[in-house]
This record gives sequence, structure tokens and C-alpha cells, in this order.
Amino acid sequence: MNKETLTAIGQVLYGTQWQSDLARALNIDSRRIRQWLNEERPIPDWLNEELKRLLLVNIDESHKYLKGLSNLCNQ
Repeated sequence: MNKETLTAIGQVLYGTQWQSDLARALNIDSRRIRQWLNEERPIPDWLNEELKRLLLVNIDESHKYLKGLSNLCNQ
């Protein structure tokens, strides 16, 4: 993974405050995210699976809200 992909996924998941929110979701210090982005430390391989998991949770939650909105429109 490169820093551009990490940034894009972070913004999709958490918007403009994504670094702090992603760090909280991963249970790591937000400085670690900045180190990855500044290429001070390599982005670890384990991050791929964690980001997939977070994206899937986001999709599931989005579908629930979408279904709820659809039900409201049909009433």
C-alpha cells in the first residue's frame, strides 16, 4: 500500500479528520499514521486487512441507513 491509497481510504472512512479517527479505530497512536504518510516508517502489511475490515463495516452500516431511508420514502 502507498500513502496515496491510505489517504484515499482514510478520507472515505472518516472524512477530513481521518488520521485521528483511523488511529483510534486501529488502536494506535495517531503519530504512527503521520509517520507512514511522511515515509518515516513503512506502512505495515497488516494494515491492508484492517482497512478491508473497516471498509466492510462501513458498507454494512451504510446499507442499513440506505434501507431505512428507502423505507421512509415508500411510506
